[in-house]
Amino acid sequence: MTKEAFEEEVEQMEPPRKRSRARTVLLVLAGLLFVALAFLALATAQLVRTVNSTAEGAVSAVEPITDRVRQLFVPATPVILPDPATIVRQINDLARLETASYEMEKIVTAESEQDGLLGLLLGESMIFVAYGKVYAGVDFSRMTPADIVVVDPQTVRVHLPAAEIFNDIPVLDNERSYVADRDTGLLTNADPELETQVRQAAEGAIREAATSSDILGRANTNAQTYMRNLLGGLGFTNIEFTDTTPPPAAPYQQEVPKGYYLLPTATPAP
Repeated sequence: MTKEAFEEEVEQMEPPRKRSRARTVLLVLAGLLFVALAFLALATAQLVRTVNSTAEGAVSAVEPITDRVRQLFVPATPVILPDPATIVRQINDLARLETASYEMEKIVTAESEQDGLLGLLLGESMIFVAYGKVYAGVDFSRMTPADIVVVDPQTVRVHLPAAEIFNDIPVLDNERSYVADRDTGLLTNADPELETQVRQAAEGAIREAATSSDILGRANTNAQTYMRNLLGGLGFTNIEFTDTTPPPAAPYQQEVPKGYYLLPTATPAP
């Protein structure tokens, strides 16, 4: 092969080499672009996940704060203590409460003061069977607002009037009391005053026996039981009884949960 033929053959082969090199460069560039796009896509996805996670965390962090802020505006209902004056007025309406009684049968004998022959002619004797009942209790009409001190919604201190025997209630039961025996002298008639005196003596004896019994103690205990039931119906669970007028209690301070506030109470009209 001559030199001219060889050079002519080389010149004919060079254009395909140049085209092959350009294609390779384009493929490399396309690969780099694909890798760059893939990396960008991954980075974008990671960024989106991070933003979502951050947003969820922010929401979860804001929710407790929102709840606390909301609690700051939750009203607490104020506790209104009962007015002692109102309670006493209700108790005064009970007036006297009979809380204990004492029953007794008493035989009383009586004779006119006549001796010897005069007693036979003008004397008189009587046997009287008396049946009586004595009542005791507490006069609630004597209570004043100072006798009741409201300490808190559960506690109240009470001073009750002393138990007493109601002397204005008749003692003798006339239907069950009777004259068992009566003798008069030969020259005299039955003296109506004698039976009156016997009845008075019998009534006095029954009252004295009742006073010597535990009737006043039972009357006081029963009055306290009645008062516990009455005040328990008003919501008090701790009722304290005092021997004298109880001292005033310290102003009640209502415990308010954290994050709450008391609603204002209306001032009663004068």
